[in-house]
Amino acid sequence: MPRATAGPRPRLRPTGVERPRTPRLGGEAITRIIFATDFHGSDLCFRKFLGAAISYQAEVALVGGDITGKAIVPVIKQDRDTWSATYFGSTHQARGREELAELSKRISAVGFYPYACDKEEYAELVSNPERVDRIFRELMVERVRQWVQLAEQHLKPKGIRCFIMPGNDDIYEIDPVIGASDYVANPDERVLAIDDHHELISISHNNITPWKCHRDIPEEELYAKIDAVARRLTNPSNAVFCLHCPPYGTKIDQAPELDPNLKIVHKGGQVSMKSAGSTAVRRAIEQYQPLLGVHGHIHEGRGFDRIGRSLCLNPGSEYAEGILRAAVINLDRDKVKGYMLISG
Repeated sequence: MPRATAGPRPRLRPTGVERPRTPRLGGEAITRIIFATDFHGSDLCFRKFLGAAISYQAEVALVGGDITGKAIVPVIKQDRDTWSATYFGSTHQARGREELAELSKRISAVGFYPYACDKEEYAELVSNPERVDRIFRELMVERVRQWVQLAEQHLKPKGIRCFIMPGNDDIYEIDPVIGASDYVANPDERVLAIDDHHELISISHNNITPWKCHRDIPEEELYAKIDAVARRLTNPSNAVFCLHCPPYGTKIDQAPELDPNLKIVHKGGQVSMKSAGSTAVRRAIEQYQPLLGVHGHIHEGRGFDRIGRSLCLNPGSEYAEGILRAAVINLDRDKVKGYMLISG
């Protein structure tokens, strides 16, 4: 079942448990960030992210957008003890409550939302797109609520600060769910202190895409949003820019070229790649030259590039395979001490 189709805030310190930076690398005080993005509802990837934040002893866990999934998968009751669900072109059966729970878990792991119903309700849903949209939004909001609770349960006791930002593909209804937590912070359009030397700014919006997503806006409007927040930075050259879209014309914004029918273009028997990032993001990074830019949106753009002195990272995404892609970054006082891209 397919998907139906505030101004700047004051500068704040991040919510949650405060803890001193951990001495690493010969006694130097290093702030470690783990960054991942584009989970698209994958419950498995989010849980792996929480585990990685703990395993890598991060001080900051940062999620860079597109956290909601793309579709409902009806799990249709066939008889008293049997259910059936079809996704990724295959039909899966479950017999009994335990198998039903396992089937729902597998559907959630790849980013979809299982919805149990009987044949009569399914037939009604097929003819009622308004109800489908309402259920879909409720399921997205509920999963984000569960993820916030999981972060509170697993990261808060470890003293790991957690930031979860929506992306252009995310509905606005999830923002209050994140905002209701006294621990997890939504950094969108805010200036937040990471530590005594580094500030974070974040923008969930994106330049216009062929799919006209919820937070797609024109480039000039996107630049104005970034600039309005960046102007409030104490020291832009030491800042981290968490901008959902990567900068245009870089190694981390290469995506398959699409024809007018949104079909992938092949040239010489291979997929044709082209830049799909944002000129506004590039302009802002060129202007402010932050220490670090962390981005997502383009799943194939895994890697790093530099714009002047600014290191820009995109960990990529393989959420549909349940593979976590993330970046672990060590920040020293006035430089990126080191980073690595991880997967698993």
